[in-house]
Order: sequence, then structure tokens, then C-alpha cells
Amino acid sequence: MKLIACSDQHLGYENADKASFNEFLDDLKTDHDLTILVLLGDVVDMWRRDAAGVFLENWDTIEKIQALMPKVDVHYVAGNHDFHVLQLQRHSYPFHFEKSLTVTDKNQVYRFQHGYEFDPLQHEWIMESLCKVMSDGTGNFESEAWATITKDWSGLEYILTSPFKKRRIQDNVDHMMTTPEVRLQQTIQDVDKRAYDSVQPGEMLVYGHTHRPFISSDEKLVNIGSWVTDSKIHNTYLEISDGKPKLVVYGGNEIPAAQFLTVPA
Repeated sequence: MKLIACSDQHLGYENADKASFNEFLDDLKTDHDLTILVLLGDVVDMWRRDAAGVFLENWDTIEKIQALMPKVDVHYVAGNHDFHVLQLQRHSYPFHFEKSLTVTDKNQVYRFQHGYEFDPLQHEWIMESLCKVMSDGTGNFESEAWATITKDWSGLEYILTSPFKKRRIQDNVDHMMTTPEVRLQQTIQDVDKRAYDSVQPGEMLVYGHTHRPFISSDEKLVNIGSWVTDSKIHNTYLEISDGKPKLVVYGGNEIPAAQFLTVPA
């Protein structure tokens, strides 16, 4: 098995490096050893762009992914910014959208999750709501968001019983829309620790979301980074070949495994 995984392209976002990602996909087409490609969420950005239009304007990228599919097993795992893809299963999209993925190779289990699961600010009903109310126009965003989020009791109950009610909904959305480097500045260690603590014996967990690529020293946890230029290190992907993981900057060098310092003793 040769597996490549990448995450957080955020196509449609102004700082997405779409050109490099397209080149990367073209290069994968010539990799005759590649057997599995995992797209680990936030491939398109439905929070910042119209959910349908963002697929249409990036259809050239979708076609490049499709071109790999005759010989490569392609998986698309939903992220928080494209969580709505899980509602598209019965439509004519060329992918099967998944909430998580497990791949077993010999005695090693690889678990793939986007990573929002370890970020307490992310709630599935909010993620889905934000995918639905954003658009390329300005419009009356706050009232639309409020109507969407409070349409059932789960959303209303959350607002009434949590700190969420203390700020205008636009303030909360603005905070969620900031880059992970800003939004998770004080909490990223907690996010990484939750991810690390979820790893089961004989398992490697691969995730994205935080835009900070690393491999833990024991190779139990891998964050595969992002393809947005506002991240310090970007255009990164994970390659697993013969059971050995390595992180690579596209067009650059391998990122060496580092001591996993973010998890408190």
C-alpha cells in the first residue's frame, strides 16, 4: 500500500493555493505506485463561499481528482468548512463523502478524521448551518444565520444555556472564521492532547484542521497541515509507504518527525 493524504485546501478562500494543489494532483497521476488518496476535509470552503458555487468554480480541480480514480482509491472525509458534503450522498457528485475513515494495512490501523472532533468550539449543527447561510453576496447574514441555527430545539437550547448567548451571533461566527493560528492560539495544545488521547493501541491517527503539520515522535499522531498561504508551513501532505509515514512540503523537503511537545506530561 502507498497512501497519500492531504487536508484543508479551502478552495474558494482567497488564500488557498489552488494552483499548487492542481500541480500536485497532476503529479499524482504519474505516480504508478499510489493506491489510496485521502482528502481529509475542508477541501472546499462552504463557510466563505456559496456551497454549490464553490464546487462549480473549482470543477477543474474536481476533474483532476476524478482522473486519478480509475487506478487510485479516493476517499473524501468531511471537514467543518465542508461538512455539508455529508448531505450530498444521493446526488451525482463523483465522490462518496465520509465522516471518518479507517484503513488497515497488515497489522497497522490508520484512522483518518478531519480534527474538528477535538476542537470544543466546533458543533456539527453550527458547522452545517454555516455551510448553508454563507454566500458570495453580502445580504442579511446575521438574521439568516440566526434563523438557521434556532430552527430546532438543539440549537436554541445551546444558545440559551451556554456562553454562546453572551455575544451577537456575528461575533461568534467572526471568531470561528479566523485562521487556526489565531483562533487556536491559546487552545491548540488541548486540541492536540484530545487527539492524542483518542489513539487506540496499534493505531495511527491522522488529522488536519489546525493547519500545523507534525508527526509525533512515537508516530501515533500525524497532523497533515494545509494548503493555505496564511499558514506558516503550507502545501503539505502525508505519504505512507511500506508502513512508514513522512510529511512532505510539496515542491520542497520532508518535514522531520519531531518530539511531540504539545501534549503535557
